[in-house]
Amino acid sequence: MTIKQYAFHVHAYLRAQGTASLTRSQVHELLAAAAGFATHAAFHHQAAWCDVAWRDTGFAPDEGRVIQRCLDFGLSDEEAVRAAQGLVCFLGASGYAPVRFEELIAALTSDEDEWVEADETESDVVAEWLSTALISRMQHEFDTLLRGLPLLLEGLEAAAARGIAAAHLAIAYMLEPHGELSDEDDRRFGRELRRCGEWSTEPVSFAEIAAGADRFIRVVAKHRYHLLAAARGRDRRAMLLTATRYGDPGALELEPSDDIYPYDMADLADANDRPELAYQWLTVLAREGDVSAMRELIEDRDETPFRAWVWMYLSRMLGRDLSQDRYQAINEDRSPYDDDVGGPAYAGGVAGIELTPLAVEEDRHAKEEAAQLFAVIEERYEPT
Repeated sequence: MTIKQYAFHVHAYLRAQGTASLTRSQVHELLAAAAGFATHAAFHHQAAWCDVAWRDTGFAPDEGRVIQRCLDFGLSDEEAVRAAQGLVCFLGASGYAPVRFEELIAALTSDEDEWVEADETESDVVAEWLSTALISRMQHEFDTLLRGLPLLLEGLEAAAARGIAAAHLAIAYMLEPHGELSDEDDRRFGRELRRCGEWSTEPVSFAEIAAGADRFIRVVAKHRYHLLAAARGRDRRAMLLTATRYGDPGALELEPSDDIYPYDMADLADANDRPELAYQWLTVLAREGDVSAMRELIEDRDETPFRAWVWMYLSRMLGRDLSQDRYQAINEDRSPYDDDVGGPAYAGGVAGIELTPLAVEEDRHAKEEAAQLFAVIEERYEPT
């Protein structure tokens, strides 16, 4: 069944119940209201209908919101109540369930932190019906996915065509088990995209996959298309995924946060010839107390003399003075030398950094800034 056919059946049922004044577009609005949305447009921006009976979800349609929408359309109080009751009856008997894109993504990734704007109890209920009635059906062969979930696939593709990043990401996650390749294949694909200078691919529809040959190749292409499209739509999760898998530089635009490893971002910036962004990400690490990042900024990133002294003073406050030689005995494979094992020993480590002294006033400012950074680091890591 298609979305249009679903609305047609609802419309016919309401007309048979005596609500003849409603138009088809108004029926779409009432369905969205029953699902808890203010408008049909809002529904399509955040959700889709799926091939699961509404009665299996554990949620009741929002009858009060349906009544209000009927009143908005000019129905009398009596007509509004009758139409709402008729719609609720239809949905309970043969209606399809709505699913929010974010709920679907969370269920597909099995990550409770992905749930948005839902309390713990509601999340548990949604997770249960999604897992038992929907996600389990996606874990079978790809043909089962195509035949068993036409309503959901239509809704997701329509939303993706409108540029909804969460819909793109939901499709990508759905296809992942069916179009997964090795890490080396992903890196090769990323190199091809970088050579072309475009971090996007041509869309592939579910209909093309169902009708064409080379199905696996098309599934892989569709998966990659939607993942990249979600990243271009600035979905943070997709941006981090495409950065990790393909070396997509889009993630370099993200603000630092706990879920981003700055060294990875610095490597990503260097791989995409963006040394200024690599410098910024290493600076993030240095400000957080990473002495190795401080050393790299001084030795390899053309750090200014003033900033180099800030890092030098900060390293001393952290007990890892960058001006001191740090050598130790190591084995040939660079592992730490063990006296009990014996054998030939080699010298490993780094030499201390020598800096040209600053002017007195500038040196004082460098010490003050280092002290301020140290205070922030101490506060962040102070035991509670």
